[in-house]
Amino acid sequence: MPRLVATLGGLGLVPVAPGTVASLVAVLAYFLLYQINPYVPLLFLIFLIPVAVWGSGKYEASTSRQDPPEIVVDEWVGQFICFIGVEPSPGALVAGFFLFRIFDIIKLPPVRRLEGLPGGVGIVADDVAAGIIGWVVLFALSYFGAV
Repeated sequence: MPRLVATLGGLGLVPVAPGTVASLVAVLAYFLLYQINPYVPLLFLIFLIPVAVWGSGKYEASTSRQDPPEIVVDEWVGQFICFIGVEPSPGALVAGFFLFRIFDIIKLPPVRRLEGLPGGVGIVADDVAAGIIGWVVLFALSYFGAV
């Protein structure tokens, strides 16, 4: 079960850019959940975070590798955080996707340190931070009408 959670049912096993692929699927999932009700993505995120920490930690321990690339559930956490409260217009979805991916990849100095936390907490925490930074920028862009 942890492997299923950590890899999002095998999505993390795609051979090229599994984190980016998972983020793209998360954008679609956010859009669809928002259509049900604007609060549904937030409720989903509240459920997802502890499940992601648990699944990532258990799977990492079973592989004896630190933060294996096939763990992509953390991308969903960060991507959803980046979008919380944002109406999913095409511009906002594209901007949010790129903002999260950029901040997740470059890992600004305080974000990189979070990777050192143990187990699933460290795997997910840097994506939470990247999602928060992306959300701040996306919120500012939305506020000024840029997306």
